[in-house]
Amino acid sequence: MLASATPPLPGSQLPPASPFPLLLLAVLSGPASGRVPRSVPRTSLPISEADSYLTRFSVPQTYNYSVLLVDPASHTLYVGTRDTVFALSLPFSGERPRRIDWMVPEAHRQNCRKKGKKEDVSSFQQVERLENGRGKCPFEPAQRSAAVMAGGVLYAATVKNYLGTEPIISRAVGRTEDWIRTETLPSWLNAPAFAAAMALSPAEWGDEDGDDEIYFFFTETSRAFDSYERIKVPRVARVCAGDLGGRKTLQHRWTTFLKADLLCPGPEHGRASSILQDVAILRPEHRSETPIFYGIFSSQWEGAAISAVCAFRPQDIRTVLNGPFRELKHDCNRGLPVMDNDVPQPRPGECITNNMKLQQFGSSLSLPDRVLTFIRDHPLMDRPVFPTDDHPLLVTTDTAYLRVVAHRVTSLSGKEYDVLYLGTEDGHLHRAVRIGAQLSVLEDLALFPEPQPVESMKLYQNWLLVGSRTEVTQVNTTNCGRLQSCSECILAQDPVCAWSFQLDACVAHAGEHGRLVQDIESADVSSLCPREPGEHPVVFEVPVATAAHVVLPCSPSSAWASCVWHQPGGVTALTPRRDGLEVVVTPGAMGAYACECQEGGAARVVAAYSLVWGSQRGPASQAHTVGAGLAGFVLGVLAASLTLLLIGRRQQRRRQRELLARDKLPDALGFSCSVLVLARVCASFIPAGGPP
Repeated sequence: MLASATPPLPGSQLPPASPFPLLLLAVLSGPASGRVPRSVPRTSLPISEADSYLTRFSVPQTYNYSVLLVDPASHTLYVGTRDTVFALSLPFSGERPRRIDWMVPEAHRQNCRKKGKKEDVSSFQQVERLENGRGKCPFEPAQRSAAVMAGGVLYAATVKNYLGTEPIISRAVGRTEDWIRTETLPSWLNAPAFAAAMALSPAEWGDEDGDDEIYFFFTETSRAFDSYERIKVPRVARVCAGDLGGRKTLQHRWTTFLKADLLCPGPEHGRASSILQDVAILRPEHRSETPIFYGIFSSQWEGAAISAVCAFRPQDIRTVLNGPFRELKHDCNRGLPVMDNDVPQPRPGECITNNMKLQQFGSSLSLPDRVLTFIRDHPLMDRPVFPTDDHPLLVTTDTAYLRVVAHRVTSLSGKEYDVLYLGTEDGHLHRAVRIGAQLSVLEDLALFPEPQPVESMKLYQNWLLVGSRTEVTQVNTTNCGRLQSCSECILAQDPVCAWSFQLDACVAHAGEHGRLVQDIESADVSSLCPREPGEHPVVFEVPVATAAHVVLPCSPSSAWASCVWHQPGGVTALTPRRDGLEVVVTPGAMGAYACECQEGGAARVVAAYSLVWGSQRGPASQAHTVGAGLAGFVLGVLAASLTLLLIGRRQQRRRQRELLARDKLPDALGFSCSVLVLARVCASFIPAGGPP
């Protein structure tokens, strides 16, 4: 039971010295313990506090703000909703947007209903558009798809038929019959759920001899496991932009389609990270560095809110795609590596390079049939792609992440840090920074008044744009002014923010060093910030009774803080809890309690209490009360005994009188009965006319 604290007495403050000797108790299991993993957000802002930092856009009776497209050249955000496309100037601040409405013809609406589609989830924008959308986008929003533009050409991963049973990865240019697409084989794509598509140019590899490469990230049903339940496997596939298909074998089909497993081990050695939710690419500004893929993985099993974040390097994916192929044995559905001697030359699945052109292979049309047949039958690689450092950057067992975006920020020291924004299933935004091989969640921001999934996210300069079912939310990623003190600014560990002694404020730095301090990796407040005046909290008096269980709350602003309790020396029964300290009340437990939390070398008291006897009565008064109670109990017993004795005597006298009266009772009863019978007999013989 949580004890309710009485209002503090006027002038109450934390006493400099308690009348009782103080002991120190480390709270090891509380939320502010130093043992809390960095997957737990350091601070959390509820919607009541976060709303002042957000800008919202929505239109009445318009829903599904799920498609966002940023045009940096025109500073415009295009928002695709049901039946409407909006164009908003960035950053938006409530101005009237431009819009294009497209009402569905009733004939098309009826056609969808006849085919079994529900009106509340179906997408009608693909019917008789200026450009045919078949094979470029799904038939309804529930079907996962991905697309990317490279060199002015659209590469799409979606479904081709209305039922969604024919997955396809294609280069959608020209006539549909001239497209280059995947083969309709389960070994190529087996019920995939596409997550993302990325294009990498040779310049990003530092390889001018290469070709543009398109990467598709998805989850599909594995054919390599013997199980009654379908096992989902996250995978990455790659095709080359210059692929023209084969001349006879694999006509209008990819000759460079290769795929490999993505391994993001979780608490259950990979089983908990089998669904790939989203992938973000971080492109560095320097040519000497290669891009990084950040992926969000979740559990296949229902009821497990497990999420993992893993980073993958494109060169590691390339290494796996250049490794051994996997051979699926149809009799047992188990994969075995293909021996090198069984792999034809030139190597199947390779992009056409200048070296291959010197060998008379000018394009994929000139590849021999044995190479094309091999790649048709062996699209899967034998080895998986491991994440950087061979482990996840973040694993959480109580949060379901759905979307991720990433960008690189330069700190005050010039060192670069990757900052990730993670959208959750219940409409929260987690801001995390990568420090070494670990991802630390700095902040949890509630985005919407009602819980709803984050459906899309885009970055524009210093703004994060979040789409959901009911609105588009704009978040300022450089809102350092919310941090009010030097210690708060340093402990936030935000690479964007630094404390300015000149302005006495936390500001978004631009690389300047004039009287600015920042510490991302250790957050050493004690050496960077001047000692701030101690602010003692108000002491709450808590009236208690003997043997009561009282919980004294302690809720530091940071979940990463390490807290200790100061309490009287006579207390014997203490239990640290997640929400504070549980005390069993004894005479020795009376006195002052203080919860002191430390982070970054700075400590302060965040809660203070004083246990007092109820109604201001001490132990002596309690002893007197107990004695009086015992005396009253004895007197009550004596009075009850006398009362029972008197009642017993009265009942005995009444019983004697009844026995005496019983002897005279037959005569009286006989007389009365005779009179009664006589009266009835006489009445029965009275003439009908009445007495004479």
